Amino acid sequence: MKQPNFLIIGAQKAGTTSLREFLGSLPSKIFMLKSEQHFWNREGQYNDGYGLSKYQDLFAGSLESQLRGEKSPNYLASFEAPTRISRHIPEMKLIAILRNPAHRAYSAYWHGRRVGALDQDFSFSQSIQTHKENHGKPYGDLLTPGLYSQHLKRYLEFFPVDQLLILDFQKLLSSPENELTKALAFLGFENEEIGKLEGLQFPRRNTARVSMFPKLSSKVHKSRLLSYEQKSKIVKKFLRHDEIPAMSEKDKTFLAEFYAHEAERVEELTGIRFNWSD
Repeated sequence: MKQPNFLIIGAQKAGTTSLREFLGSLPSKIFMLKSEQHFWNREGQYNDGYGLSKYQDLFAGSLESQLRGEKSPNYLASFEAPTRISRHIPEMKLIAILRNPAHRAYSAYWHGRRVGALDQDFSFSQSIQTHKENHGKPYGDLLTPGLYSQHLKRYLEFFPVDQLLILDFQKLLSSPENELTKALAFLGFENEEIGKLEGLQFPRRNTARVSMFPKLSSKVHKSRLLSYEQKSKIVKKFLRHDEIPAMSEKDKTFLAEFYAHEAERVEELTGIRFNWSD
């Protein structure tokens, strides 16, 4: 049975879809699933390990010479995923992209709004103030996913550090060639192979959009008759590109205090310094 060699584990709203798009543009070398499976973080799919053969079937069309990968950004914050992955594929390579956690939370809020998961009258201020009470609900807790040090620590309890690559979201935007070169080298590409890939670019996907019909999006999201893929396709038809409003100074202050030491903790854990001061 074929199985993945690597996973893009998150963070949500940190460019994971763009990275999947980039790696999927190299089909001679990489077989990349085009949709999120959430296999390792959802018991319904994992089914105490019995769902593994069905998951492996998704990679059956790959060639032996190809690397096989999947991305599901909720793997990073999952308590169960590290244990499950290490139990079945201990040699798995893991890629995480970290973004300023305050910016990530704000982006996730607007994503929840546009897909209909959050009511239009539920403000960002309300959502971050009530994150503990709404923990476990879809888009109910926007803050815990940004506590990267806690999530990375769980993975490092099961995987050696050389099986984990951490990329910087901001650098992927400002200097994509350097970060994408890191990703390819991590996956085993030779320097000569990477050198032949001209002008490495980071595709921009899932950029700021709003729903033209928010109430209809909400009804679609709550439907029990539609699959996740069907809901996604329908809701995307309602979207238009638009600038989202700036975060309020009050919310900036709240988040700055909440994540005050997160960059420092990530650096202590990984040796990588992130500038999340703005």
